Amino acid sequence: MFAAMSVAKAFNRSTGSKRTTRTCILKPFSSECTSINLCPGKQIIGRSLDTGIEDVRCSKRQLELDVDLESPHIKLRVIGMNPCSVNGMMLMQESKCKLEHGDVIELVYGKHQYELQFQPPPKDIKSETKNEGNVSQIENTIGSGRWESSENGAMIVYTDDAVKASDKIAGYDVDGTIITTKSGNVFPKHTDDWQILYAEVPKKLKLLHESGYKICFFTNQGGIGSGKIKLDDFKRKTKDILKKVGVPIQVFIAIEDGQYRKPLTGMWKHLVEHKNDNIGIDLGKSFYVGDAAGRPESGSGKTKRRKDHSLADRRFAANIGVSFYTPEEHFLNRPTEQYLKPDYQPSEVVTNMNIIPLLEPDNVKLPADNSEMIIMVGLPGSGKSFFCKQHLEKHDYVIANADKLGTTQSCLKICEKALAAGKSCVVDNTNVDVESRKKFLALAKQYNVSCRCFVMNVQLDLVRHNIKYRHLTDTNHSKINEMVFNMMKKKYTAPTVGEGFTHIIKVNLKPSFQSKADEELYKLYLLEK
Repeated sequence: MFAAMSVAKAFNRSTGSKRTTRTCILKPFSSECTSINLCPGKQIIGRSLDTGIEDVRCSKRQLELDVDLESPHIKLRVIGMNPCSVNGMMLMQESKCKLEHGDVIELVYGKHQYELQFQPPPKDIKSETKNEGNVSQIENTIGSGRWESSENGAMIVYTDDAVKASDKIAGYDVDGTIITTKSGNVFPKHTDDWQILYAEVPKKLKLLHESGYKICFFTNQGGIGSGKIKLDDFKRKTKDILKKVGVPIQVFIAIEDGQYRKPLTGMWKHLVEHKNDNIGIDLGKSFYVGDAAGRPESGSGKTKRRKDHSLADRRFAANIGVSFYTPEEHFLNRPTEQYLKPDYQPSEVVTNMNIIPLLEPDNVKLPADNSEMIIMVGLPGSGKSFFCKQHLEKHDYVIANADKLGTTQSCLKICEKALAAGKSCVVDNTNVDVESRKKFLALAKQYNVSCRCFVMNVQLDLVRHNIKYRHLTDTNHSKINEMVFNMMKKKYTAPTVGEGFTHIIKVNLKPSFQSKADEELYKLYLLEK
């Protein structure tokens, strides 16, 4: 139906201009499909006898293509319900973009892949540049924008003058995603030690911009907050990157730890509430791309790739609720990559807290019938003190805590005083090794009382999650040094009845929250690794 002769006739009828020798086809990547010859002017392609596509996911009216053989280019509009893709980028219904020679189209995202070919191919794009004054004007003004600061400098935002609000956000990390170092080092040697990561980056971003996406960068730059990087130098670098990319972009930069640093959603929340002209964002149409994706080391020799330094970008996207892609998936159209999935999901902890028992076995008696000693065992952040306050304090257990009393010796004195008065006591310390538990077990034996061990049954990553949550919500609580935490983790020895315990009981984490906001925060991924 779309024979070359028909193409020429249609062009002459529609434009009245002289006959052209240029043709346009969609050439399939699979030998199972046939080429689709395109006429000048508007036409609809999709599932049909002409294309040979029988896939029901491909609408009969999937794409509208407006072919211009003179420029040459095609204006594409998605009219089918299911998304298509251009150069690996998903385009939803009613999305528009301009196609050029060599662009790769999937009529349905992930299926029916074709390359756009003009014959003869264009030799240059000078005439096209003349016809696109608006684009040229935008490119000439990139880097003319304004800087703003939030939360006393915890985050800064750059907004290019040509940025427009949109309900579709194309979000990107910067280092390792948009740029890489020229030197080949993991970290740049100086401010100018950078280059665009892939040649496909500017073209992809321009295509998205033309399709109505608002492009935003979200980057953690703790080096600015620590003084290792000068803010003015980074501002200059940011503008240089934007000029190289050639499209208007809004840049969010987290300088300090806290709500703005990925994977927390403070930067995104600021975009939604203050930086998108009150236009709601469609999470289904938006996405985020980053290299901190939790991928293991792969390859060897020249093709060897280091293990990703964290999962911050993948978790940032998960916290927001948008699709996530690695730079290789997004810019190079490579297959989805495997990553090291976390052992826990904080949202599931909240969901399961009304299902799982507090104690295992679930027939544990609280309080005990007679005076007793309880020794808590668990790493910092595992919930020992919360359990003691919620479930033992109300039964008049005397709580001995070294953080409050100062020393282990003071805890022993408090416990001895309680046992001498016939009261029950609980040792609310980490008690991670046999030696630290030994002195308290000896005291219980001296007073001829039973001693039960309550072990916090919490996964290691969730313990670290709890510590981060506590840092974010309780500024009065002292921060736990990572080195100290790792030392305790290394010393940890699981308790046994052979040490002198009458019972060893598991305590499951069942958190409670001061507010709905605190609960929503807890359900997010808070850790970068």
